[in-house]
Amino acid sequence: AGYGAVEVLHEVSLNVSAGEIVALLGSNGAGKSTLNNALSGLVRAPAGSVHMDGVDITRAAPTDIIALGLIHVPEGRRVFPNLNVRENLELGSYRRGRARRQRNLEKVFEVFPRLRQRVTQSAGTLSGGEQQMLAIGRGLMAEPRLLILDEPSLGLSPRSEEHHV
Repeated sequence: AGYGAVEVLHEVSLNVSAGEIVALLGSNGAGKSTLNNALSGLVRAPAGSVHMDGVDITRAAPTDIIALGLIHVPEGRRVFPNLNVRENLELGSYRRGRARRQRNLEKVFEVFPRLRQRVTQSAGTLSGGEQQMLAIGRGLMAEPRLLILDEPSLGLSPRSEEHHV
């Protein structure tokens, strides 16, 4: 897969089993985002195949891939800046998880309590780390079977704790 005549990926083989957490590491420009985009149907691979739960999704439309439960949180947050936190999260359940939207919203607030505190705040006024939490939370709202996080720690600061002896 690649962009135009530029081949970025070749001979990639990856298998992710249920319950597994897989981290793909590499330098800038190594093709991590291209792979994520190819899995999500945003970039078409001229050769090879992509399967999810035994279903060939190589040429599937991104909306059909989402319907199967493959949810991609792209690099760069991409929140809707003029919508508030709740509205951004609810958009995550537009295609999947709509029937359990309130329950999923509570789950996201358990994972990211800061978002509950900011629920009526415009997403564009959140800090970079809060926007990243919001983007991940929006992905979780879709009840993913496979959640792809591209640069998930971008903008997040490590939690600092004082240790007393």
